[in-house]
Amino acid sequence: MKVLVTGGSGALGSQVVLACQQAGIQVVAPTHQAVDLTHPDAIAEMLKTHAPTHIVNCAAQRRPDLCEAADEDVIALNVLLPKRLAAFGVPLVHISTDYVFNGANAPYAEDAPRRPLNAYGRQKAEAESLIETLENVLILRVPILFGPIANWSNSAVTVLAQNLLNAKGAPVLMDDIAIRYPTFTCDIAQQILRLLPEVGKRFQGIYHYSGEEAMTKFTMGMVMAPMVGCAYAQCLPDHQPTKVPRPYDCHLSTRKLRQTGCFVNPTPFRVALQKTLTKGA
Repeated sequence: MKVLVTGGSGALGSQVVLACQQAGIQVVAPTHQAVDLTHPDAIAEMLKTHAPTHIVNCAAQRRPDLCEAADEDVIALNVLLPKRLAAFGVPLVHISTDYVFNGANAPYAEDAPRRPLNAYGRQKAEAESLIETLENVLILRVPILFGPIANWSNSAVTVLAQNLLNAKGAPVLMDDIAIRYPTFTCDIAQQILRLLPEVGKRFQGIYHYSGEEAMTKFTMGMVMAPMVGCAYAQCLPDHQPTKVPRPYDCHLSTRKLRQTGCFVNPTPFRVALQKTLTKGA
């Protein structure tokens, strides 16, 4: 097996690469400087050069402001890239998001109607619709992620710890409206490795993987504050709606994946967070 990982320098992609290496699986992860994933010819050349037997697509533009602008590069990455990768014909695991739902009717099964509230969710939903019936594709929806990463600011979870440290004792506002289910990237990487050999055989279509602890960013911040030497008082709940609309509760049901017999049990949030934060900012 030779696995090609797109987005291999990101929070999840880097852990997929590491998990492959630790398992003795041949893996390649071209950098975005080496391959322009928004350009069809560059994608085709990458696939021809590396000739992978399996692909894991972790590449995406997640910044709300850029997604809302929806320029050509964002559409190419978030909407068109999965279809272009799937066209190569080898088994593909495509990472999608809980934001394809509007958050009004949790928990969500895989076949629940997609009703995204913002541009990122709409783009990921459109990408799913282009590939979900292909026999060589498994779409894995995941929620908010965190895990070992060089820059804590590149995760919507650990950025809270970075903000606390940067504030040097001053209060930090943290959203206390949206219910999130923080999920450890190391767990997702292990789950992908369990599924990958059977994609296009036993596994095809949409599956969900998620942590099971319901938290707001404020309650996450209250857990991590003492871990980075900050006071609880620095964490202030923010009850103002965000500029870009976000769903209230997109809890993903993992029942379907659990029934496969190869489900990876999520690491408890505090345990996973401790492992993450001890890696250093």
